[in-house]
Amino acid sequence: MTLTPDQIAAYERDGFFVQHQALSQAAVENLLACTLDFETHAHPGHVLEKDGKTYRAFHGCHLYDETYSELIRAPQFLTPAQQLLRDDVYIHQLKVNVKQAFSGEMWPWHQDYVYWRNEDNIPTANIVSVMIFLDDIDEFNGPLFFIPGSHSIGCVDAPKAEDAPEGWEGNVSASLTYQIDAPLVTKLVAKGGLFSATGKKGTAVWFHGNLVHASPPNISPNNRRIAILTYNAVSNTPIIQPETLRPEFLNGRDYRPLATLDIEQIALPA
Repeated sequence: MTLTPDQIAAYERDGFFVQHQALSQAAVENLLACTLDFETHAHPGHVLEKDGKTYRAFHGCHLYDETYSELIRAPQFLTPAQQLLRDDVYIHQLKVNVKQAFSGEMWPWHQDYVYWRNEDNIPTANIVSVMIFLDDIDEFNGPLFFIPGSHSIGCVDAPKAEDAPEGWEGNVSASLTYQIDAPLVTKLVAKGGLFSATGKKGTAVWFHGNLVHASPPNISPNNRRIAILTYNAVSNTPIIQPETLRPEFLNGRDYRPLATLDIEQIALPA
């Protein structure tokens, strides 16, 4: 898939755009089957909610699962990433956020790039994420909220939250390490408004690393599972690696440019 000038303009203006029907229903069901299987195996990148039993996220799935490894090379994602970043790309991070029915916790207001800059030494914000809906997402099951145009403020030097867990765990918990405070959120919303990322499973939403976003808890009876692929330009790799490296499931080490794979190869369940 090649992006249209209107889609690229929306990304530059608003910091995001929606890609409808990016995946077939068969491909989504295949990904969901893999995701359900993750719950039966222990991996270092699997994170629980505060209750200690409900899954919150699966990180680095492409490192151990063939279907997700193929997904990152699907043309409807790889080609737009190359267009938006104007370069060859690799995967810096992949995760499946599992906001379970009745128990999925919130994600506070934040930007993503600040983590990649501060923790991984990614030098610029020439990095982009695409969120793929694995469930139908509506106003009730914890959609992401975006503040349109908020990426234009650049990367906010937010102080570390006092209640955030130490280490990389604070980067993935409901008490995030770096958060955007209420006065700035209020100011940004007054200017740009709010956008709720809802739609049918198979929808994809591309968003800038500096776009301010959050999501409320899921107290509905419906799951809200999303896969997020973060592509980085090969020219934007760390100049100097940080002294303490985050795990590979958060900080990708394979900087080789990705090559396109025919999406039909992942369209049918194994």
